[in-house]
This record gives sequence, C-alpha cells and structure tokens, in this order.
Amino acid sequence: MGAHNTQPVAPPVGNYEIRLPRHKRPEEPERYRLSAARVGSTPRELPTKPVKFWFRTRCISATASEISPHVLGLQIRPCMVAVLITWLLRFLPAFSRSYVEMAFPEWFLPDHVVLKAQKPGEEQEIMEEYFHTEVEAYRRLKPLQGVVIPRFYGCLRYNGTRAMLVEQLGGISLSSPEGATMELEDLSALLQACYRALHAFGVHQDDSNLSNFRLLDGKIMMLDLESAVFHYSADDLAFFMASSIGHLADSYVSMQEYYRHEGSLEAA
Repeated sequence: MGAHNTQPVAPPVGNYEIRLPRHKRPEEPERYRLSAARVGSTPRELPTKPVKFWFRTRCISATASEISPHVLGLQIRPCMVAVLITWLLRFLPAFSRSYVEMAFPEWFLPDHVVLKAQKPGEEQEIMEEYFHTEVEAYRRLKPLQGVVIPRFYGCLRYNGTRAMLVEQLGGISLSSPEGATMELEDLSALLQACYRALHAFGVHQDDSNLSNFRLLDGKIMMLDLESAVFHYSADDLAFFMASSIGHLADSYVSMQEYYRHEGSLEAA
C-alpha cells in the first residue's frame, strides 16, 4: 500500500479534530466504483451443517454456515409450535402481546440469526470477560438494538460453551469491495452518527476495524461489542471517536487502493 498524508478536513468533534487521509499517490483516484468483473460475480456460498440446541424453553433446529470459527449464521427451521404461538398472540391486546414476546423471545425469533460463542483460547478468564462485556453492552444499549446495533435475543449454551443469539444484519460490510465505494467525508459523517448514538449511553466500541461495521439502509450499524468501554468521560469519548474514525478512514483508503489493484474496484 502507498503512504498517505493526513490533513484535517472535517469539523472538530468536542475539542478534537477528525483527520481524514488524502491520497498521496497521484495514480490513485478520488472516487471508486465496483469493477464490471465484481458486479457480475456470484457470491461464494458457505458450506452448511445441521445444528440443534436449546434456547430457553425451545429446542432450535437450524442450518448453520460458519462466519468465523466461533460465529455461525443460522437459518432456523420452521417450528409448528412457534407458528401456533404466533397465531394465538393475534387475539391478545397489544400490551399483553409485547409482554409475552419479551418474556419468551425464543418463540419469536426471525428466520435468520447469528449464534456467537465465547471465543476459545488459553486465557479463558480474558475470553469470559470479553463475552461478559458484550452482553453488558447490549444491555446498556437496548434502546439502540435494531437501530445502530443488532438486536440481542439472549444467552445459551452451545456445545458446552456460553453463546448468544443476535440479529443477522443485512446490508454490506465496510471491509468488502461493495462497501468501499464511499467518499471519506460521507464515511466520516455516517461513522460519527453511529459513534454518537453509542456515546449517548456512555458506551464506546474500542475495536476500530472496518469488518465491525455494516452499511444498511443509508446508515452504519456496529457489530462485535466485546471491546466496549463503559468508563470514559465525555472528553475521552470525543477523543476516542475522533481517533477511531481517523484510523478507520486511513484503513478505508488503503483498502480501496488494494481492491483497485486486485480488480474489484475501478476509478469512477
């Protein structure tokens, strides 16, 4: 990757400037689009396997595809009991219906969800702390579930390991060629809105990795809250938002350059 100089091009956040990189190499374009080869390509299908596990009062059968070694994308198989419960709920008042859905989320899951197990590793105490942190982040950010972060459905045991079920988001990853066609000012504005939403609840996501963000319906949603921090002051939050977005923007420029040379992007 070529080197990039850095200049402040966005208004300050708090007392800190968000510094967006500018292209230093003259052969790199200012704007990108998907190449014809990428537009016509077929997404790779992941291998699948059947899985079965208990989630609260329900035994769930699903077809699973491996997103990462400890994360599975699940397509839940139809359940007649769940269909019957959903049908019966139509006859209850709205308040009672909402209460039942909150008390028994296992019977109202969407067809596609994500199962995220506790990471394996020798330092089990650290892995347990990551898992606990993510659960706590979802609890603190409950009003943002389905808005800026995925919906959290609850915890369970999967193959003897703690795990959680969360919403499977659509959209496109910022780390993919499809997510790499934005201009930096637009990227920064969307990221700022996402970070500010979390900061309103005193939570900062401390893992500024492009794969932790998805572009969906004109906004950015944040994934993987295991690196959340809850103790930052308002000044700390402003500083770390600015530094995180600056780092993400720099990674974004390098990624665009890589995808152009690899053939997935071209100059717009």
